[in-house]
Amino acid sequence: MNLSIPPASSVSESDYLYFMDTSCKLLREFPLYMAGAESADTLEIAHLIPAVPETVLAIYIGINDVVCNKGLVSPFLPRHSHNNVFVFDPQVYSGDTDVPTGTIDAKKIINDFSPPNDSWSPDWTYVMIADPGRMFDSVWKEKGYIDMIPAKFEDFTMLSDTTKSKVCIFIDPGAFDHPVNKNRPYLTTSRKRGERMFPDFIIPEQLAGENKDLVPVVLEQGEKLYVAKPDFQPCDHGWTNIHPQNSEYAVVNENSAVPLNLVISKPPVNEKYKSKLNPPSGSADSTTDWFYRSDKVFRKPVKAGHIGG
Repeated sequence: MNLSIPPASSVSESDYLYFMDTSCKLLREFPLYMAGAESADTLEIAHLIPAVPETVLAIYIGINDVVCNKGLVSPFLPRHSHNNVFVFDPQVYSGDTDVPTGTIDAKKIINDFSPPNDSWSPDWTYVMIADPGRMFDSVWKEKGYIDMIPAKFEDFTMLSDTTKSKVCIFIDPGAFDHPVNKNRPYLTTSRKRGERMFPDFIIPEQLAGENKDLVPVVLEQGEKLYVAKPDFQPCDHGWTNIHPQNSEYAVVNENSAVPLNLVISKPPVNEKYKSKLNPPSGSADSTTDWFYRSDKVFRKPVKAGHIGG
């Protein structure tokens, strides 16, 4: 098996293979992932910040045109958010510093940025909102606007037995204003549990500050946390699965899709491009994911899985 090991990786090839095998065995415990004939070859293995060994990530991806379902295993998921991306005619906004007020060129902050599919030109200008006061509907009204790539909302479910593996999720407190989380009364206890248990969890020294201004949440088995804010703004999140009492890695399920009410409310695609553009499908992660330490993130998989996206 050929692995694309990142430059200056802190993990050896044998360690990657061991992590892949271990993750595969954990994911097999849950029937929503691998079919009987599938092996560890189906998993995608990534190392998000190669200098930090704990940021290795195993992903089982199930995907269709609308919904993405993932099984995730990672000792430490670095802080990131999913941001709406707005596309402009480069003759109106050329990119870099020439972007609409309150936005930032997505190509500057996402390593290996790529459009969601081949129908979206890499020469167009792709921007994200950088000023929290700038609302998405105002960006739609800018001259040269072509279309938008909506960012996914995620729903996490803790699948593992928490007597074997505990996870502390860090999340923007605005997530608890979302109606989905408001309808989950157990999250009040999960937040209190997080505040009580957080000091026992470990954050790698090189990633100190990843949880700044975020709320710690520790879910029991079966509990869910919606990663979204009601105003469609980015919702920072990450986790640590490093705890002295853990005997194995945890499996966290992620269901994600773009919010339907945002897709419905966005303006029609510019007529000049309407017949040519294929809508994004699945996660569009390489277009919409903004990491807290973007300059350190390595986007190319160590090992590709059976499904891209």
